[in-house]
Amino acid sequence: MSRRLLITLSLIGCLFAACSQPAPTTDAAKDFAAVCDRANNGQRVAVEGYLRFPDSFTGDQSVVLRLYETDSFQGKPIGVQTEFGTQTNQVDKVTDQFSDSDLHVHLANGQTSEFGQKVKVSGSVYFPLVGQEFDCALENPLVEAANG
Repeated sequence: MSRRLLITLSLIGCLFAACSQPAPTTDAAKDFAAVCDRANNGQRVAVEGYLRFPDSFTGDQSVVLRLYETDSFQGKPIGVQTEFGTQTNQVDKVTDQFSDSDLHVHLANGQTSEFGQKVKVSGSVYFPLVGQEFDCALENPLVEAANG
């Protein structure tokens, strides 16, 4: 292999590595009402609540789950961008006809969270460009069982 090709391939590999998301981490806890403060844009925060599927979605790679402050699922949620899969911090894929009982989130410790279980979600805050039912969302989430 020529030296020029080797250097080019190395640079391409470095670019791909730089573009990938870092491993999710546990972050400083925020009050639920304070997460969507504009000062948190791009910052990693942690917040506790209850996850729920949106009423409908079209993607098959990921879904923006809704995180509510209480198990009554009232008020404005926070979005949680979550990939489908069976690895940690992912949600099991569902069929077109799904219900809340189909929500199974794989926690950072390898266990699974079911619908109605309180969780702590750490993630980077972002604000959607188009209107959503939530003001902000968390990406690259780390999902853990809540302490209380």
